[in-house]
Amino acid sequence: MSSMFGSTKYRETASDKQLRLDIEARRKEEEQTKLDDEKKRKHKKSRRKKGLIGSRSMFTRAGGRGYETDGEET
Repeated sequence: MSSMFGSTKYRETASDKQLRLDIEARRKEEEQTKLDDEKKRKHKKSRRKKGLIGSRSMFTRAGGRGYETDGEET
């Protein structure tokens, strides 16, 4: 049975389409940010395991100076 007032299909307006595209773009950006943060966290965790960073690492800059300054004043 059809409607006597015409079609009842949803027709997307230009503003609705733009809003949908903006939401999709924002969602993709958030996913990329989340992936980047996870990658950075894993990298930092692996470096901590190797002893390259941390409070007891010989490569840290204790007191603002350290192994990586090569004797230069900072």
